[in-house]
Amino acid sequence: MSEVKGYIHSTESFGSVDGPGVRFIIFVSGCPMRCQFCHNPDTWKMQDGELKTTDELLKTALRYKSYWKDKGGITVSGGEPLMHTELDPFLKKVKQMGFFINLMTNGSYFEHLKSLVEQELVDRVV
Repeated sequence: MSEVKGYIHSTESFGSVDGPGVRFIIFVSGCPMRCQFCHNPDTWKMQDGELKTTDELLKTALRYKSYWKDKGGITVSGGEPLMHTELDPFLKKVKQMGFFINLMTNGSYFEHLKSLVEQELVDRVV
């Protein structure tokens, strides 16, 4: 599964406002909504950013896990993360490791969101 790649717009290693505690934040590329007051309009283009595999993204995130402590973890934002089913293997690996996952979405891909919640791959949806 690690061969699957997705476009990652950017990451933030020490986020403190996109979920509880200190977080590693992943901003995915692509969003069709074009909301007027979007916080990240620079992430709208689908193929902006860098193609990353699950393992590459996980390796980067884990470099910062000592900062997460008990309340921190990983936030996946965007763009629209629910457009990216290729992130599911990443979410599964992160959950298997016991880390807290915060998902920031506009909810426009409800079936994918429902699937992630049913599989318990996200801890909080905003």
